[in-house]
Amino acid sequence: MWRRGERLYALLVVLVVFLEALALGGLVVAFSGRIFNLLGSPVAYRALFQALVLTGLALTFLSAYILLYHAYTASKERLDRKAYEDWLARFTEALFNEEPPPPPPWPRPALEALLNLREMLKGEFSERIADWLRQVYPHWIRLLKSRWASRPARLEALDALAQARLPETLEAILPYLSHRDPVLRLGAARAGARVARGEGLGRLAEALLEAGLPRGALLEVLLLLEERATPVVEALLSRGGREEVWAALEAIGRLKLVALAERVLPFLDHPDPELKAAAMRALYRMRYPPKGYEGLLLAALKDEQEFLRAHAARLMALLGNELAQRALWKALSDPSFYVRRAAAEGLLLMNRGFLARAAEGHPDPFGRAMAQQVLRVAA
Repeated sequence: MWRRGERLYALLVVLVVFLEALALGGLVVAFSGRIFNLLGSPVAYRALFQALVLTGLALTFLSAYILLYHAYTASKERLDRKAYEDWLARFTEALFNEEPPPPPPWPRPALEALLNLREMLKGEFSERIADWLRQVYPHWIRLLKSRWASRPARLEALDALAQARLPETLEAILPYLSHRDPVLRLGAARAGARVARGEGLGRLAEALLEAGLPRGALLEVLLLLEERATPVVEALLSRGGREEVWAALEAIGRLKLVALAERVLPFLDHPDPELKAAAMRALYRMRYPPKGYEGLLLAALKDEQEFLRAHAARLMALLGNELAQRALWKALSDPSFYVRRAAAEGLLLMNRGFLARAAEGHPDPFGRAMAQQVLRVAA
């Protein structure tokens, strides 16, 4: 990603390398001719002198540019910070005095101040700032639609629209979810999650299904939706591939979308262990006992995959019945430290006295030690 001023720096470096290559090539030709007595000594010495002069000038220009660039950027940062603080004060004064803002166009520091106010404030103040931003958002839309805008400019426009959170800008964001650049696709997904409202959530879901984003990025987008996530999660869960379904299951648990808990239960029998584990995590985070699926949990406690046994032990504790107690007692003999830990914590959640019995008389010494450790931590 390019920053302002770096293109000129890159061009200058390329020019210096080219001049150095030219000088070295001249030296090779001159001294080769001298070695084979094709050229006289004055020619070789002249080539050497020219190469040294060219090298010195190139290094001087490069060093001067670097020093001037750093001096200029430090000075510009101070001026921009001062301008940002001034504009922030002006907007805040207009906001709390219920006065109109200074008329646009506004410089870059003013836009940054306005976007930060939109992020920080809620309620009526936030809506007034949104109305002010509607006066300038076409600038960011033009950047997104321009064929000549650079990647940094497009990313800045997407970030600005995400901070502005204006629902009418969603249509300009969604095409970037099919962009060939994965960085721009991710930026558009984040912006779409901040902007989408009402019917826009359905269009965002359709775009995410076609975007081909990795599971971590999809989960981030769903978490950004917060209380608006339900229709998007449902769409990914119903029509998505492995990555989309995993992200949807994770989001259900993290956002505690209890209304979708029944949609999670069938995944306890899914052949993909990653999706099965994601379903277990979701149910555990929602504290939703999977009644009627005890057989699947008992089978998972015997699975060869360690992480599935650990998740099943945690989830079994939510059942809180005698079957769960017996299963967790047996799981204290598991060869995996993490499964024994999950079983001991589950017994603590269900029945502290039962865990105390395990700490005193469990037949497996490792299970007994784990029960004792969990009891000490709980005390």
